[in-house]
Amino acid sequence: MEKEELVRNVFALLPRREHEDLEVLENCFAAFLATNEDAVSYGGQDPPPPYSRPDVVTAAGARPGAEPSAPPLELVDTGAAAGSSQAGNTNFPALLLPPKSEMFQAEESILYISEDEARAAFIQYAASKCCYRTAPAKHMMVQNLTALNTYRYRLHTFTESRSTLPASEPYHGGLVDGPAAAAPPAPWEVAVDPPPPFAACETCLPVPHTYAVQGCPNCSSSGLTPCSSCRGSGKRTCVFCGGSGKHATDSEFFSDCPHCNGSGRMRCFSCWGQGRVPCARCDAKGLLLCHAELTVAWETSTAEYVAEENHGFPTSRFQEVTGKELLSEENHSVSPLNLPAPLVRGAESCLALHQMQVSAETRILRQKHAVELIPLTKIDYDWKGKAYSFYVFGNEKKVYAEDYPEPCCCSLL
Repeated sequence: MEKEELVRNVFALLPRREHEDLEVLENCFAAFLATNEDAVSYGGQDPPPPYSRPDVVTAAGARPGAEPSAPPLELVDTGAAAGSSQAGNTNFPALLLPPKSEMFQAEESILYISEDEARAAFIQYAASKCCYRTAPAKHMMVQNLTALNTYRYRLHTFTESRSTLPASEPYHGGLVDGPAAAAPPAPWEVAVDPPPPFAACETCLPVPHTYAVQGCPNCSSSGLTPCSSCRGSGKRTCVFCGGSGKHATDSEFFSDCPHCNGSGRMRCFSCWGQGRVPCARCDAKGLLLCHAELTVAWETSTAEYVAEENHGFPTSRFQEVTGKELLSEENHSVSPLNLPAPLVRGAESCLALHQMQVSAETRILRQKHAVELIPLTKIDYDWKGKAYSFYVFGNEKKVYAEDYPEPCCCSLL
């Protein structure tokens, strides 16, 4: 494919841009292809002349017919960079994107609420309070709206922990998968299918090659244990005479109880007088098949940090609302490199806290973190010559007012 045709195909893949952007991109691609001659095959023919469009003015300072040079980096905008990253498998020149910190800073000073929306939220807030009149909210004189937007950082860490405990079951005969067959695997060597990421669950499974037959300790391998109802005696207190052995007759004379023959004790119906019952642990077999049982638990730990700007607003109220997600990343491990400056220290603390969970029994499988911009607007207003203020925060436009003018008398008690 010739160089001219390659450049035309590249421009066909890109979205339609303004005239100046096309000029900058053409100069970039022409300079790039001129320095990478090996990337284009001419089929044994001489390379074609540099591509140029007659209807586009060349870059400033370039001679007509001369090879155009790449423009300065400050002339390359982010739109061209975003378009070039989606144009098939063609090699493109590297274009610089603005730092994420500048993108975050642009969101901090945006007002996400208008005066009418703030008034409506304040009226709804006053109406929800039984001791507040709605007149101040309806007729207040709004003086100023100040954007105090802040950031919230959330870290989710998905961990897997493994532990082994002894387990047993009745032995009914058969082959035993013991250490003689093969060496028992370590807990982390047992293959276990994990659940979907960040789904909490737990499973138990036997460890291979750890089985052994042992005598039941509950019954001393006899298969029988003392009856708990009669404590092994085979007899219990007669329920008809209460253990007295006497029975009242109609003539107010007492006779021997016919149920216990005057002994006051009768045969235990739990063991039928034997004093012993089948062992429940070994199923009356006297033998147990013991093994190590592996318990695998998957859990998700969450840490949260809100940048405190000391604006007089209690940060605990941010737990009630949601914000605008600015960044979300999920990987085996995450880092706070691209976070806003106010969040870096808090994010590092959250990551260090979750890293402390790693031990011989616990491993981190996956992490994800997100940055939200929580809208926070301070509204200064006047009511009957006095200055007041309240805050509207979150996507839900909730209201926080430390003081409200003219509350009802019941709120003053």
